[in-house]
Amino acid sequence: MKQGRFYIMRHGETVYNATRRIQANNIHTPLTRQGFEQAVAMGCALRAELGESPQVTLHISDTGRALQTAALIAEELGIDWFAGRRTMDLKEIDMGSWYGRSYREVESEVGPVLIEDHLLRPAPDGEDYPMIVARLNRWLDELGDPGGDHIVVMHGISSRVLRGMMGGYPVHPVHRAPIAPSLVQGSITLVEHGAERTIFGSEHGIEHA
Repeated sequence: MKQGRFYIMRHGETVYNATRRIQANNIHTPLTRQGFEQAVAMGCALRAELGESPQVTLHISDTGRALQTAALIAEELGIDWFAGRRTMDLKEIDMGSWYGRSYREVESEVGPVLIEDHLLRPAPDGEDYPMIVARLNRWLDELGDPGGDHIVVMHGISSRVLRGMMGGYPVHPVHRAPIAPSLVQGSITLVEHGAERTIFGSEHGIEHA
């Protein structure tokens, strides 16, 4: 169990989310106006929770949408975006050759991509859920046990797996990984002492990788 407090959140809505296209981790998918507003709202919520210019460690998925979201959060908090620790270990589930395609197009070929519990069906040449667990375990091992407050800006599916791992959720019977409930974009959960609670936003958001 990690010491300290971890504020875990999804990036804001992107143009791919808005048009129901499958996103990748190696191309920049910019935020929409709503995505900007969500990021600012998350920053304001964190400022209400932590105060102005708090002593925190910022961790960011090294993807354009997460970096853009983190920049707006950092501005609201008065912290240094450049000091953020960027890593691809926090990236979204890799959807392989499906990325960039519309959900409708892929689903016409292979059936549902959005499956039970608001999860994403793994692509044949992409990642499955145990693979996400492996890279998140690598990130946690490298992080060590520093204590203090941590802000983690990442993605819908990968954040659910990280929250599942850190928040004591059971292993999913099909996907063989601990997976936390879905949250809408613009939500924040706090994981502390091996348990989590939602401090901003709500549950049951649809995942668009």
